[in-house]
Amino acid sequence: MYNSKVSLMKESLKGLWIFSFSSTLFGIGFLLSYLGFDPLLSKLIHTFSLLIVLAPILIEALKNFMDNPFSTDLLMGIAGISASVIGFLEEAIAILLLYNLAEYLEAYIVDKAKSVTKKVAQLIPQRALRKGSSIQEIRVEDIKVDDIIIVKPGWRIPVDGMIVSGRTLIDNSIITGESLPLEKGEGDKVLSGSLNLLTSIEVKVLKPFKDSTVNRIVNLVIEAKERKTKMERFIDRFSRYYTPSMLLLALLIALIPPLLFGKDFSIWIYRALIALIIACPSALIISVPVTLLMGLTRAMWSGILIKGGRFLEAIGYIKAIIFDKTGTLTQGKLKVKRIIAFNLLSQEEILRMAYEAEINSTHPIAKAIVEEANKRGMNTSSSSNIVSLAGKGIIHEGILIGSLSFLKERGIQLPEINEEGTLVGVAKDGKLKGLIVLKDELRPEAKEVISKLRSKKLRISLLSGDAKNSVKEVADLLKIEDFYSELLPEDKVKIASSLREKYGNIAMVGDGVNDAPVLASSNIGIAINTAENDIAIEASDIALVSNNLRSIPYLLDLSRKVLSKMKINVILALSLKAIMILLGVMGLLPLWVSVLGDDGLTLLLLLNSSFLLRFK
Repeated sequence: MYNSKVSLMKESLKGLWIFSFSSTLFGIGFLLSYLGFDPLLSKLIHTFSLLIVLAPILIEALKNFMDNPFSTDLLMGIAGISASVIGFLEEAIAILLLYNLAEYLEAYIVDKAKSVTKKVAQLIPQRALRKGSSIQEIRVEDIKVDDIIIVKPGWRIPVDGMIVSGRTLIDNSIITGESLPLEKGEGDKVLSGSLNLLTSIEVKVLKPFKDSTVNRIVNLVIEAKERKTKMERFIDRFSRYYTPSMLLLALLIALIPPLLFGKDFSIWIYRALIALIIACPSALIISVPVTLLMGLTRAMWSGILIKGGRFLEAIGYIKAIIFDKTGTLTQGKLKVKRIIAFNLLSQEEILRMAYEAEINSTHPIAKAIVEEANKRGMNTSSSSNIVSLAGKGIIHEGILIGSLSFLKERGIQLPEINEEGTLVGVAKDGKLKGLIVLKDELRPEAKEVISKLRSKKLRISLLSGDAKNSVKEVADLLKIEDFYSELLPEDKVKIASSLREKYGNIAMVGDGVNDAPVLASSNIGIAINTAENDIAIEASDIALVSNNLRSIPYLLDLSRKVLSKMKINVILALSLKAIMILLGVMGLLPLWVSVLGDDGLTLLLLLNSSFLLRFK
């Protein structure tokens, strides 16, 4: 879209030049008439002015005739020609000039909104400093994985990477929407588009430019604008019948009074033209996609990636919302609180068995086990002899490590266990050898967010693969009555499907990796904390780049605001058009005012939608 050689704005600039030339001739014609020159000269100049402004409108109408035989350009062309034929040459020029100007203003507003996403991409530097035997300035497209680049204070980071030297403050606001800068140092990951505020840092490149966060965000948002919502499809279908109906109405207005009641043909043709101009569907057609465009852009500024207008529309209709527990409602920073060893084994032996199996995993449980092992000074090399079973556990050289339900499924006899927290069992030779007890803390905003969602009349459910006591603890803290524990991925899908049947429209919030199946089975899949997670972005319909649950009630409010504005715009357009057509038929509205009425209405609806960019 943005790579096209001629943008909407450039096309509209041509219209501005045509408007300027034609209106100048229009003014000259009036001036000559006022100064007493031959009226024929004035009429010739006015005719030339009409042809200049009319020609591009008719060319555009003919160009698009096969796709849309009842376009706004065709209706305006018919109105201009008809008005001039019945003796209203000056008014014909006036309506076409006003139409031309309004089209320019509409194009300007729409193009400005569309350029917001492009401007975000343009914040990324086009060149970078690569460190090697010497420091080289290279294009960002030439940066390779594992290159070391230097980012000076005041510069934006061009690609996703990890700081290998230096400590600074990083502003992530254009990526995540978070206004407070974060302190980052060696070993910390940084995102493309983020701003280095304090000192020079050296960054090891983790992704090439084309796969970096900002580039992916821009591409996703551009693609999102191409996907039509139910409201847009309704307007498309409606327009197919609306425009021919309005043409028929104009024809009846022009013919019935003269033929049946002996009225003057020119008067009623004039009034029919007023109805035809007012009936132009431009306000109706443009208001819905522009409203969605504003909503998608506002969401992007807030660190929310929505993969299509239909998802922004759908989130406003949800009746229930499902949350994953670990890493979603909790901080996802599990810590080993206790190790229980059986059969004369030591805690260190239990931890080592789990450590060797989990060393390469990125799951929060695995990270906690590895962190605890490192804290105790353990070392191990990675092993390829590992079988990972999603949502269940790991098999490593005959050792089973995973949830208690997984061990039970494998025939392991379990004693009565009364431990609170997330439990990981370690089994070997058909016997339970030990338990690792982990605990996670709630996100600080979780209670506030759940309370807000409950106040919006949403049914809230909690799904987790963790043990019942661990899930119940979180559910009780958040006052969630509907919770399910010890679930496998397929169990989550079944429960989500049953909730979907019960409530109609549901959303699922998860990390986008382990929850990919249930995200897909919900009407809307929302992945949180996706800034460094490509899989999460791909698996979800909506990706929260920021690690903040407050984005969810905000997203719901934004969606409902977008839906409200779309409905208001459609109702406003149809009702005002009906009133103006009635006034025109009654002879209370001149032809030039009808153009102001139609295009003024379009601009009014665009202005109404533009307030979404400031939605807090």
